[in-house]
Amino acid sequence: MSRKKNNPNQMPNQPKAAEAKKRSKFITIFVFCFVFAIAWLPILLSITGVGGVDLLPFSIYNTSTDPGDGCSELASELVSNGYEVHPLISSLSVINSIPSNHVLCIIGPTHFFSIIEISALLDFFMNGGSLLLVDDFGSANNILDGLAVYSDTWPKRTVNLMVVSDIRFSHGLLLDASINENGLPLLPVINSFNDGGRIFSPGHHVVMNYASSIEGASGYELAASSTNSWIVAGDVYSHVINAGDPNYIAYNATRGDQPGPLPVMLEMQVMNGTLIMLSDPSIFINNMIDRGTNRRFAVELFTYLANQANANSIIIDHNHLGWTPNSPVLYVGLMLGQITYVSTNWILAPLAPLLAIWMVRRYLPFGRPEKQKPMEIYRLRGQTMFTRTLYEYINNQRYNEALKIIYGQLKRDLGRKYGLRIFDVPRLLVTVSRTRQPSDIALITDDFEALEKVVHTSKRIKREEFLDRFFQIQRIRDNIG
Repeated sequence: MSRKKNNPNQMPNQPKAAEAKKRSKFITIFVFCFVFAIAWLPILLSITGVGGVDLLPFSIYNTSTDPGDGCSELASELVSNGYEVHPLISSLSVINSIPSNHVLCIIGPTHFFSIIEISALLDFFMNGGSLLLVDDFGSANNILDGLAVYSDTWPKRTVNLMVVSDIRFSHGLLLDASINENGLPLLPVINSFNDGGRIFSPGHHVVMNYASSIEGASGYELAASSTNSWIVAGDVYSHVINAGDPNYIAYNATRGDQPGPLPVMLEMQVMNGTLIMLSDPSIFINNMIDRGTNRRFAVELFTYLANQANANSIIIDHNHLGWTPNSPVLYVGLMLGQITYVSTNWILAPLAPLLAIWMVRRYLPFGRPEKQKPMEIYRLRGQTMFTRTLYEYINNQRYNEALKIIYGQLKRDLGRKYGLRIFDVPRLLVTVSRTRQPSDIALITDDFEALEKVVHTSKRIKREEFLDRFFQIQRIRDNIG
């Protein structure tokens, strides 16, 4: 009967430990590759010249006039009137860390706003900030829902156990059969305002393009469409595609169309700040800003908001625009957004330095020499049962117990070698001092004192301290053992 020969170098649970180490190494490599790609991708895309910010609709860097959906002319006009204009490509939570007063402008957002950003807007209003929210077809409605949840004075209602705003951007397309540009219902014109001359000068002729309306704005309207206007019910993108068909865009009550006049602009006081909502961002694009009195309308509107906030700078949100996957600014904004979120959140900000230190110590190599493992040394001595017990302690991170049995073995070995019936450190030092230099005796004394202190403490020790004490034991063995 043959007996399977055991490999003395193979220890229990070694395959599991090796697998865990391999998995940890894979995770580290993956994290570094991901961070490297995100960090260098914006630079690579910038070099190739694809997906630039100068091609983005409603971007202040987009100078095109055909199709002309950039806002560079708006930015130039505001600068010429003495305002500083800055883009914001990271999270809105950064707005409250900017030292000077400013007007925040959100034009044509394409994706929703996070709870963190909405809470930052609440602080922004609390500090007396002015917000111009310009949207069509409802991408910014979750900002209004957030204001309804967190503001006691905001008009609201409950739908399916959720609190939502009564005031909303409509999802329909605004058309006007009588007051429009060049006889086109898709270009409704606004020529009267309910502001009492506080904001706008007389004689305005503001031309809109693929506009919408604002629902639930009763009592807050600054401007409305004419009595011959209407909102076409249904999906707005279908309206855009089929807008050339007069029969399709004609008013149809049975379809659910809403007749005018319909609010297109409102003003509300939110806490200590000012909010103005406008239901057509196309007013400000390069292709539209010189139609009618759109340019003068823009200057007067921003001047009023700046006066309300006592500001001379205007920040235009670019983080929520329609970035394409090949846009370098998309990835810069993602990184800055996460950094801003961590550094400005009152819970996470104090933990950010500790998190950075932990990641540096956890993942960055320091070039430290790899220490020889205790098991590799004892395995050479052939102490199978002793080694197995020691391995079990170390594998379960019971470093106190592991150190005690190693230190106990050292004392037994030294007692036998120097004929000590009862192991005693002072007696041992007297014995070995006859053949050792005083400097060696001092070093051995320090090692014994450190070992005795750790062995008799009730505090759990960590791996690094265990390895330090282990190699003190090895040093004692090398000197006198």
